Amino acid sequence: MEDIIKVENYIKKFKKHSIGKFSFEIKKGKITALLGSSGSGKSVLINSVVGCYKKYNGNILINDKSTRKAKGFQQNQNIGFYTQIDFSLQNFSLNKYLMNMSLVMGIKRKVIKARIKYWIDFFDLTDSQFKKVKNFSWGMKNRVNLILCLLKEPEILILDEPGANLDSYWRNKIKNLLIGYKNEGKTIIITAHNIDEISDIIDDYLIIDQGKLIFQGSKKELNIYSKYKVYLKELFDVESFRKFLLEKNIKTFKYDEMENSLVIAIERYQQINYLFLYLIKNNLPLKNLVKLPINMESIHKALENKELE
Repeated sequence: MEDIIKVENYIKKFKKHSIGKFSFEIKKGKITALLGSSGSGKSVLINSVVGCYKKYNGNILINDKSTRKAKGFQQNQNIGFYTQIDFSLQNFSLNKYLMNMSLVMGIKRKVIKARIKYWIDFFDLTDSQFKKVKNFSWGMKNRVNLILCLLKEPEILILDEPGANLDSYWRNKIKNLLIGYKNEGKTIIITAHNIDEISDIIDDYLIIDQGKLIFQGSKKELNIYSKYKVYLKELFDVESFRKFLLEKNIKTFKYDEMENSLVIAIERYQQINYLFLYLIKNNLPLKNLVKLPINMESIHKALENKELE
């Protein structure tokens, strides 16, 4: 699969610290998660890719073309960028604002109206399209930010915390939207603090820590899965349980005798059905099933385990 974004020998220097030096590639048609703790350098890197930062060492190529050489709206013609804008200085209605921004983006006039209508309807903002954007709630403003990201029908989507200030309904809707875009062959880069909600749709990971790239690779290479703690009401044959789950490509971890619990790890959510199948066949009543968080701590632990292999 071809590389759509290449970052070569990237270094961004500040007075007291620097980010880099590192290089990486992002594959076309993949969903890549860019992860790192606050202050790790994620936002600086994203802003360099979209052209907000020009002063850095190294090179950033999109479709084998240097981003430094592009001018005007052509610079990000193939990129839709989502970030949080509060629109407090915008005195326009939503419809007027999107019309103006479409022209700034270089979208052809003959398609602007239909495209704006589609996304306003999609994000359930039809009744608010003639109201001033600055008066919207934060959740509504974030939906407007998503419209700005999608208006160009870009080849690449870069989303910085797209689920912030949105309820579970909208987070799920955006997740399904991203799956649809991936199926169309588009490339998505996404950052998120709540990795749990998006881990099942991620193909590759880029992990930055204190300005250094500490991991680039697939979910399988990272060896991180969705983990659940299974509590049972009665004692059970642990080895038989482990063997069954292993045959279904479900990993198991240490059995806790005091709690009568076992941690399992699944790569795909549908695999959880095998757990229920075993419990039903063996008449084992389930006491509780707790999803364990995927966070930076668990990712660092996965990387440490990888080094020990």
